[in-house]
Amino acid sequence: MKSSLLGQQAQECLVGLKSAVTDILMALPGNLEQPRDVYKTLGIDRMIGWNIYKLHEIEDCFLSVRHIPRKAAFKGFLRAASRKGVCDDLLSVADENFVLFENLVDMHAGDRPSMEMMLLAYSCEGTCQASIDHRKLAFTGNRFLYGLEASTRLTVSLFEPTDSPTDWKLILLKGSFGLRRNRPDIPWFYIHPRVFTEFEGNPHSPASIPLIEPLEINALPYYIEYCNCSLPSVTSSSGFVQSVKEIFPLETGNAGLMDLVFAEVLDLQKFVIDEQSSTSSKVITPCKFAAMDVIMPTSVVENSVFKPRVVSSILDESDAYNEELIDLARSILPVEPGFEILPTAELNSLEGVDNYGEIIQDLFKRRDLNPLNYSTVRISVPFPVVPSNLDITWEPITNK
Repeated sequence: MKSSLLGQQAQECLVGLKSAVTDILMALPGNLEQPRDVYKTLGIDRMIGWNIYKLHEIEDCFLSVRHIPRKAAFKGFLRAASRKGVCDDLLSVADENFVLFENLVDMHAGDRPSMEMMLLAYSCEGTCQASIDHRKLAFTGNRFLYGLEASTRLTVSLFEPTDSPTDWKLILLKGSFGLRRNRPDIPWFYIHPRVFTEFEGNPHSPASIPLIEPLEINALPYYIEYCNCSLPSVTSSSGFVQSVKEIFPLETGNAGLMDLVFAEVLDLQKFVIDEQSSTSSKVITPCKFAAMDVIMPTSVVENSVFKPRVVSSILDESDAYNEELIDLARSILPVEPGFEILPTAELNSLEGVDNYGEIIQDLFKRRDLNPLNYSTVRISVPFPVVPSNLDITWEPITNK
């Protein structure tokens, strides 16, 4: 257990409360083997009985905090147990431990939801559940504040070799699928890709061209075949951000639902793919699911070790790009991303992107590449925090 005054006091208090509740349940007539036995035996509200049983059943005391009833409900449980013949000594111990818990809430948190949030951080399982719960809450709030949301956010980084081992082409696809506007007249931005010289900072925008030649000068690099909407136009540009005039004319909600996809070809000069490297995808639109696919020649994938990470946007506050800062940014978001490596020809689906396989086939066809020679490294996470980064690092295998 992580050491702190709150952790030590809470563990002692919660263990005492759980033990007291268990003693009461064991003193009741009959065998209480499931939640319904509790509320039927005591004649109390179904949800209260369910929480009392879970408080007794869950071994992790910090995880059990979510099942401690409110004061009135807990007092009702004690009165019902008394009517069933449970002795006053057991009831008094439970009441005393409940008061200790209430005092602990007042001392450290001030309210029950804040206390639950704090104590779940002391439980591995609780931290994971709290993380997804709070990311869903953040999504709900951010889709109003940002005025936009998407079903799925996808980034594809396809590394294409050239005649030089230190020069590569990067085909970069960025797509928002099931994108909708929740408020009219909300500005939207396109961010150009940036490249960091690993561990040295100094981000720069590499030379790039649209995968598909645009019809208009200075247009964004739309992947037109997979956009199902009228394409927004650029109103101004600077550094790394271009502002976009309209996504669609004032249509909010599902009436204006659309897919918006971009694709560029970047020149990566003085880049050695089989050395220590990483690539990131920034999440700037609230979405239900985000994924990043890094597609490389299978020979590179088979000789590399990959590590997936979800890191907070604290990286954007510094031009330094080092492991110490990355570890700090990662620790802020306790998120374990989904991770898989498969031959590209076999990985042909993605949640929320019905035509994913068709998109990948078209990318390879346009670049005259054979997907049988490539493998895909995928990182994914539901309800990512906005803004944050999906990040994959890799380095050569040294112990072969």
